[in-house]
Amino acid sequence: MKIAVIGAGTAGLAAAAFLKRSGHDVTLYEKFDSPRPLGAGLMLQPTGLAVLARLGLDKQAIAMSSRIEGIDGRVVGTGRIIFRIGYAMLSRRMFGLGIHRNTLFLLLYEKVLAEQVPVVNAASIDDVRYNDDGLPLIVAGERSFGPFELVVNAQGARSVLRSKFAWVRKDKPYPYAAVWGVCRDTQSAFKDWLMQRYQKAHHMIGVMPMGRLNGDTCESVAFFWSLRAQEHEQWRARGIEAWKAYVVSLWPEVEPLVQQFQSVDELNYATYGDVHLRRVHANRLVFIGDAAHATSPQLGQGANLGLLDALTLDECLADTSDVNAALEEYARRRKSHVRFYQKASHWLTPFFQSDSRFRPWLRDRCLGMMCKLPFLKTQMIRTLSGTKTGLFTHMNPGTIHPDYDLRG
Repeated sequence: MKIAVIGAGTAGLAAAAFLKRSGHDVTLYEKFDSPRPLGAGLMLQPTGLAVLARLGLDKQAIAMSSRIEGIDGRVVGTGRIIFRIGYAMLSRRMFGLGIHRNTLFLLLYEKVLAEQVPVVNAASIDDVRYNDDGLPLIVAGERSFGPFELVVNAQGARSVLRSKFAWVRKDKPYPYAAVWGVCRDTQSAFKDWLMQRYQKAHHMIGVMPMGRLNGDTCESVAFFWSLRAQEHEQWRARGIEAWKAYVVSLWPEVEPLVQQFQSVDELNYATYGDVHLRRVHANRLVFIGDAAHATSPQLGQGANLGLLDALTLDECLADTSDVNAALEEYARRRKSHVRFYQKASHWLTPFFQSDSRFRPWLRDRCLGMMCKLPFLKTQMIRTLSGTKTGLFTHMNPGTIHPDYDLRG
């Protein structure tokens, strides 16, 4: 089929690579003059790594990033443990990966180029039209491209096509946002674990190892600070020194990291929200990745869900020559997995990022205790690992690629 993929993010690049490898005539359209990643670091879970393995990219990703054994979350001041859960409890073969977005982007982009997928840059797609044969054409201002037999929308959380063509159930920004930065862990103090510290639910500090960047001699980490979206300008106005002093007062161990920031401009601002669609496809048009199901980053699942979208779409198109039937099957296969993480993220986020007083109080007294109960701890780790498909159901990444079979 002749297919247009819109957006050179994680989901779009993976979809282009899979579909081209399956023999389709694929063209990738990107709004920037040259494709580039947005953001600092992300977590690849066993599910996402298994998808990368299908493209032959997992070993490269592992070599260029940091292995994550689990998550360690504590309350500032008291040190009360909220989370201390590791993947190894489920399987010795299970681990996460802290990876810089640019690293993942380059792996996928080079794969797309190796598959000889044409990339059209500076094409900000803002509309889809249909010709007399019912085939879609994509529109970027005064330019149009096509027709195509299928259009894959991977524009991301701020997709301009979503409100026009998707049946949107919910598209609501969170009141809390974050700033991200990259630091060098010169003292090797933040290895192997994703570490988080919580100041009630008003602020969350996170440090995630993500490998040695650009041939550096020490590992880099992604540094995360949450704040109310409406307070961002006030945060900037107060200046970097006041912020650094406050962060260090909450978590003294991060002083060597935050002292590396010399200006607020060195920290990237990110907002996020919930996007739920009643249908992820229309006539020969399908939404994948954050364009279909954006969530908060609380559970670190965005890239992993997008990678699974890309693989599943490719598999469904291989099963039938009827495009719309393939899209129906794609929606069916992805429904339970995506829905679980949409609900879990929406439910969990206010306990860590909100104005609530009761929720962090309840969190501090319950979650640590829950981590000590074997059944609940197992469910927490499965949730973190991206393998949950329902309250009492889960998948084995080994069904995606045998190297990630958790029974080994």
